[in-house]
Amino acid sequence: MGHASDEWRKVVNAIEESIPLYESISERISFNLAGPLRRRAISNLSPDHEEWVLDSGAGPGVSSRLLISQGFAKVAGLDPSGKLLQFAKSNLGPEFNPVVGVAESLPFKDDAFIGTLTCFALRDVKELGPTLREFSRVVKGAGRLSIVDIGKPDGVSRRTLVGLYVRFGMPILARLLIRNRIRGNPFRMIVPTFNRLATNQSLMRQIGQIFGPTVLREQMLGGLVLIEADRPADP
Repeated sequence: MGHASDEWRKVVNAIEESIPLYESISERISFNLAGPLRRRAISNLSPDHEEWVLDSGAGPGVSSRLLISQGFAKVAGLDPSGKLLQFAKSNLGPEFNPVVGVAESLPFKDDAFIGTLTCFALRDVKELGPTLREFSRVVKGAGRLSIVDIGKPDGVSRRTLVGLYVRFGMPILARLLIRNRIRGNPFRMIVPTFNRLATNQSLMRQIGQIFGPTVLREQMLGGLVLIEADRPADP
């Protein structure tokens, strides 16, 4: 699982182009499941809201806003796009701390966070293995990793149905919702990222091997996933 540099840049550009409509369209094309999954992922992070938490792939700040609304006082929002972080910072309070960077090489010290949240961003990383190792490095022992993303079901029938929706239904629905309010259809970049995805069970196993014990929860026939992983407590 990985992206060539030009494709990765196209993904970042697509999200930047979609800023005014990103959250509303993401919610609609996920059949209104994206928001509840984000909130559930946040509820499974540490109950200690005074500790630092990382929102990796913060983008325009959708998940960071939810973290803050749930009481987290120190949120580090990581994203490679300064434009997206600037937008997020303009809409969030002092609890949000923007950091330009990539998940494969986190600019944080070891054990810096009580937990890491990444929503609809893990599929966009260039290299999955180094990203998971970095998450494990910066999360304290007994901390948690919560992931929400598009999934690729293991069963052939479900994978075919989800693949058809992602490749055809989702871009068409997004275009209808955009109604020429932004340039083009940036949500079309979901297709190549879906094509590169590992299957849900394979992804869960890799996270478990690198980060710690992992639970997979599937929605929309496995087309949306919530993955929760616990980092073992330090000896």
